Amino acid sequence: MYLKTHNPYECSGCAACYSICTHKAITMVEDEEGFIVPQRAMDKCVQCGMCEEVCPIEHPMYDNFKAPVVFAAYDSKNRRRSSSGGLFYALAQYVINKGGVVFGAAYDSNLQVHHISVDTKEGLERLRGSKYVQSYIGDAFRSAIAYLKQGRLVYFTGTPCQIAGLKACLHKPYRNLLTSDIVCHGVPNQHLFNCHLHYLSQQEGSKVVGYSFRDSKFWIIREKADYSDGKVSYEMDGNCSPYLYAFGLGYIYRRSCFTCKFAHIPRQGDITLADYWGVGRFHPDLDDRGGVSLVLVNSMKGQQVWDVIKGNLKYRGSTLAACSTYNPNVIRPTREPKERESFFRQLAREGYDCMARTELCCPSEMRNSVVVLKMRLRQYGLWQPIDLLKVGLKRLLYATHLYGWIYKCQTHGK
Repeated sequence: MYLKTHNPYECSGCAACYSICTHKAITMVEDEEGFIVPQRAMDKCVQCGMCEEVCPIEHPMYDNFKAPVVFAAYDSKNRRRSSSGGLFYALAQYVINKGGVVFGAAYDSNLQVHHISVDTKEGLERLRGSKYVQSYIGDAFRSAIAYLKQGRLVYFTGTPCQIAGLKACLHKPYRNLLTSDIVCHGVPNQHLFNCHLHYLSQQEGSKVVGYSFRDSKFWIIREKADYSDGKVSYEMDGNCSPYLYAFGLGYIYRRSCFTCKFAHIPRQGDITLADYWGVGRFHPDLDDRGGVSLVLVNSMKGQQVWDVIKGNLKYRGSTLAACSTYNPNVIRPTREPKERESFFRQLAREGYDCMARTELCCPSEMRNSVVVLKMRLRQYGLWQPIDLLKVGLKRLLYATHLYGWIYKCQTHGK
């Protein structure tokens, strides 16, 4: 395992080893690329072997359905403030109403991403929205276990490796634990995100005090930064953000993401959540203007909760083949770019600010001018009628069974 080999492909930074060590012999530190890894203090270590025993990469467990039940779904009341279809909020609200506790990733006052727990609907607001940064687990696993032992319902959300790490620390199953893993492309680190925030602050001459990766209103990746002087900046095409451009290329994921043992079926969470990219092709009768979630029900516990909340949702049954067509990380990890190693060498040599103006400046041919045009038209209320017309047309074609035929003709014509 990593504590012996120091092989970065063998550590996901899940913090299971840190969480299980009662002797405080393990701390989580940054490696040379800025990713969080465990470091063992041999003067405190008693050689109990627990850190090696719980490592989910060393000892992966796959105890969920080999054939998950797949849905395309959204919560029409709550999705406008969510990254996609609002399914996390629907599940979290169910748990809060039961007197439970919800764990998820949140920004602190300095835009550092930590795993925290909340037990009020007001607190859930901090957990909403995508954060393309690996969250710092800290004592979240220990806190979750303490709540479980008290008998409280716990809903723990995170990346697949984080869910695997929590389950490895438990020693036994808990009926009062519900988990959700996300479909993850790979995780960048907080250090690099801090570099990006500094770059934006230098560009505008004002400190970034608020940041979002996604436009929750229009289901699109769009960088928004709020500054201390009241300014707000947008990148309507996510590729025009140096950080998001590097994310899209896969340059800034940690190495273990490329050999991820949890980016496949069976999934780690009781319920897996993601964006249902391409939903318009497979379920054209759904209104996808505000986002649609992909939902994989992976266990009997997940099925029981789904059966309770689905009455408040718009949903359609789907298939694994359909949902993974435009989101292949449902069933496999991202392939490692051959340029990744040279990227980090150049980053160490030149610094982020320099690369943001050169290598990470998206070339014009990769910019999505259609997205930019749509967003500008939406600002003036000119695109919304077109969106509404498209939804109505798709539903009409779906009802007359013409949609599939038209799509096949378009596909064969390319």
